[in-house]
Amino acid sequence: MSIKVKEPFILKTILPDEQLKALQRHALFLWSTNPQYDNSFGRHQWANTPEMTEIHHMLTNLAREEFQSPSLKPSWSLLSIYEGHQAQLWKHKDDNACQYHIDLCVFQKQGWDLWVEGKPYMLDENDGLFMYGNDQEHWRESFPNPETNLVCNAFFFFCEPDHWYFTKGPEYLNTDIRKTNVQQTAS
Repeated sequence: MSIKVKEPFILKTILPDEQLKALQRHALFLWSTNPQYDNSFGRHQWANTPEMTEIHHMLTNLAREEFQSPSLKPSWSLLSIYEGHQAQLWKHKDDNACQYHIDLCVFQKQGWDLWVEGKPYMLDENDGLFMYGNDQEHWRESFPNPETNLVCNAFFFFCEPDHWYFTKGPEYLNTDIRKTNVQQTAS
């Protein structure tokens, strides 16, 4: 299915208040008890936790409506807390199962713009930025106040049913066959 890429947009108050508070508690619990830190992004991150998966499935109908695709399906989710001098997000387009992307601001001490195709988007707590991760270049500029700032985002990704994530499986990204196909396409 061909995806009609539109301008990114922000929706306010994505989650009910109690669900947002539960997600905030979940993020802080993971941060304090299982602080997996990715030096390349300067963030702690956890993929597909049961709490995130529940919200991901709950957001599917909203994603179908807002992206105007009744067939899209949830692929994977990521919860991240950025902190410190290494916090960054370089310019890129996603190469994973991220055709449709909802970036939810879970909490933040100080806001940090997400740039998409040259335009900044500032999210408040419980705002969601709807974008097309595989098609739209996105990044963040310098992390504000790295000594004290924390920014927590939940990323919910969706794809069409014919995407390799569903037809070949989530591990396809890591296979030699896909790497060869990507290299041939780039040539």
